[in-house]
Amino acid sequence: MDRKKIYPLYIAAIPALMFIIFFILPSTVGYYYAFTNWSAARTTGLKFVGLDNIISVVQNSKIPVAFANTLIYAGVKTVLVTVLGFVFAYILNREIKSRTALRTVYFIPSIFSCLVVGLIFSAIFQTRHGTINEILNFFGLESVQWLGERGTAVFSICTAEVWRNVGYAIIITLAGLQSVGADYLEAAQLDGATEWQIFKNVTLPLIMPTVNVNILFSLIYGLKMFDLIYVMTGGGPGNATESFGTLMMNEMSAGRYAQSVAVNLVFTIILVIISIAYQKFSSRWETVE
Repeated sequence: MDRKKIYPLYIAAIPALMFIIFFILPSTVGYYYAFTNWSAARTTGLKFVGLDNIISVVQNSKIPVAFANTLIYAGVKTVLVTVLGFVFAYILNREIKSRTALRTVYFIPSIFSCLVVGLIFSAIFQTRHGTINEILNFFGLESVQWLGERGTAVFSICTAEVWRNVGYAIIITLAGLQSVGADYLEAAQLDGATEWQIFKNVTLPLIMPTVNVNILFSLIYGLKMFDLIYVMTGGGPGNATESFGTLMMNEMSAGRYAQSVAVNLVFTIILVIISIAYQKFSSRWETVE
């Protein structure tokens, strides 16, 4: 069958052109400013400074913390969202009462904006009169500065991010589970396979493309985390919860525009490398029907 007759070239050309005009070109032009002396004090007559801003970013004492935190956010989100999404989707795919209502309930957090989620969890983890500390005090335990120390603040942010995103993972995984043909499951049952053997050897390999989509989305958006961190801690205390996203914002707010773009450029390169590497290795896990 001639696919060119089914899908004319212009169908793909039009969105590709729009993508180039509204994303590629603005991004490329924007990265130019990473190599200039652009700042709040100098917005005209910019000069080319070469790699000075990139070197300044690499030598910035905040970069190691931001890099480590970004990896923590992405890693925790990817693992928990993928695993919890799979577990809940597997349960909701079975014949249980009120499963339609439960699917709706699990997906509700995903429709909230990051601002709303940030405010909710800021109130939950607040040191004074926060929900969790009120519970701890009720049982005679001391309050914890959830957003006042790096370890607990990172934990709080990760908790909020996982709660907000697990609904998407459930829906995507559920779609993959429902696409598994009943013929495969019936054949395995006739062969005497146990439920675990069916899951391990039939279901899981067939839905690996779906799992990979969940992992890739969680990884990319975990690396790009900004708004939730900014609402809950602003990158603080100090720069303890700083990520690449908040570091860009804080550099821009301080009037160091070129350095902010340089941070974005460095982060984009890291993001592209991680995405390509993951796609290269994840393709080995997929089973094609």
